[in-house]
This record gives sequence, structure tokens and C-alpha cells, in this order.
Amino acid sequence: MPEPLRVDTEGIERAAAVLLPVAEKLRLLAENTGRRIEALGDPAGNDSFGRQFKGKHDPSALLVREGVTGVGKAVAQAQEGLEKMAALFEAAEQGAKQTTTRLNTHIGEGGGTGGGGRR
Repeated sequence: MPEPLRVDTEGIERAAAVLLPVAEKLRLLAENTGRRIEALGDPAGNDSFGRQFKGKHDPSALLVREGVTGVGKAVAQAQEGLEKMAALFEAAEQGAKQTTTRLNTHIGEGGGTGGGGRR
């Protein structure tokens, strides 16, 4: 007989709760990074070295900001997914309990007549 499926929904909910502040910190980090980059203005200057620096710095800075934002969104989605997963497992367990209760009640009443109604 196969082992029954056991799911620690409270553990899943605790894991989801841990991810929520991580996602928020990443979101704030991305926002603050963007503000700081914008506050710098154009620190490289307009000479050839400045333009060369800007040509490498700006795309890299944008990639960092987008990367942190993307990771923050992924963590938030993982948190939401864990919450939904826990809720689905809880609902499945409640449904199984209700079905078992109905079946046990039916069996306790002597069941049906059997034979599927055909004669």
C-alpha cells in the first residue's frame, strides 16, 4: 500500500511568511538604487573618457536595477504561490474529510441495496 501524502501546510505558510519581507527589501533596494543612480546625474563628464565610462556604466546600472527588481518580483510570486499551495492542500483535506464523513454515515445506515439498481 502506498504511503499517504502528508503535507505540512503550516510549514508552507511559515515559509511564505519568511519570503514576504525579503521581497519587500528587494523592492526597496531596487527603488533606492534607481534613485541614487538618478541623483548622480551625469558624473562622468562630457569628454571622451566620460562618454566611454557612461557608455559602459549606464547599461550596467540599468541591468543591476532590473535584475534586483526581477528577483524581488520572483520572491514575491514564490511567496504568493506558497500561500495558494497551502490553501489548496487545506481545501483538499477538508474535502476528503467531508467525503469520508458522508461515506461513513452511508455505511453506518446499512448502505444501499447494491447491484446498481439493475434486475
